[in-house]
Amino acid sequence: MYRKFVSGVAALALIGTVSALAQQPASITIVNPGGPYLEATLEAWGKSFTEKTGIKVKGDSPQSLPKIQQMVGAKNVTWDVVEVPPVFTLRYCDTLFEKLTPGLVDPNRVNAGFGNECGVPDAGYANIMLYNKTKFPNGGPQNWADFFDFKKFPGKRGLWDGAEGVNLEIALLADGVAPENLYPLDLDRAFKKLSELRPHIVFWRTGAQSTQMMESGEVDMIMAWSSRAYPALKNGAPFEPVWNQHIIYNNVLAIPKGAPNKQASEAYIRNALEDKQQARLTELYPVTPALIGANPKLDEAGMKVFAGTPERAKSAIRLNLKWVADHAEEIQKRWVEWLNS
Repeated sequence: MYRKFVSGVAALALIGTVSALAQQPASITIVNPGGPYLEATLEAWGKSFTEKTGIKVKGDSPQSLPKIQQMVGAKNVTWDVVEVPPVFTLRYCDTLFEKLTPGLVDPNRVNAGFGNECGVPDAGYANIMLYNKTKFPNGGPQNWADFFDFKKFPGKRGLWDGAEGVNLEIALLADGVAPENLYPLDLDRAFKKLSELRPHIVFWRTGAQSTQMMESGEVDMIMAWSSRAYPALKNGAPFEPVWNQHIIYNNVLAIPKGAPNKQASEAYIRNALEDKQQARLTELYPVTPALIGANPKLDEAGMKVFAGTPERAKSAIRLNLKWVADHAEEIQKRWVEWLNS
């Protein structure tokens, strides 16, 4: 009863905030990676916002840091709310992104470590290991040390072609570094460990590629985003998720610096972070709600890759995104050099 009362009050506050605008915009534009995910956010978050406020929500994609830099630099910002990696708002708070009004979301109800003054956690996923049950009928790798052990578990490994926030961490975990001692990352040690596995790696560059790798059996095990593992499992790929040492990741909602409709945009963000809207998005697209306690109704494949249960959250590896953001250029430079070596 209390939660229903709070939701009702929040809805009234949302309507009051927007209706108080001197010139309520006819529409706002939200931006994320696009495709089915953009359609899901428009359905789960956009429709309810329009019903409450009368403001139409338009979608655009893909979000792009260079595009945001160009818009802000030219003082011609046409995007209102963007979903971006949290390292963007950590690096460019108050330069490319607006500082947000405090209290848009209760910090105790979202995953810690992702939001900051310029970004609110909105939806996430887990970087998880999955293995082919047909290849390993008696049980496959159970941690990143196993994933890197190509003698004990022979076969091709699928790995994301990127470094920030996952590959260096899993290499160090595989090399025996305790989760609490990951940061500051020992880049030399991480790349040395990755080099041991290099002949056994098949890189994927898009989430769709990782799904296809599982469905085709091109790899015997893979590090994949939980949201992209879902369609593979739904389509019958014989892969088993391993909920151990997975890395939770949340994107954030942010407002580009100089965006024309900040008050309406903040109201949109507040609405997106309500229980009902958070759960509905997960039902439409297999992300993990940022809001702790959101309770989506999922099918069997959805539950297999849902990172939001208390047990799975407890065994997750937590990133130090501030350290990653501060060293992003160095990490990317080292990654490109390693790939081309």
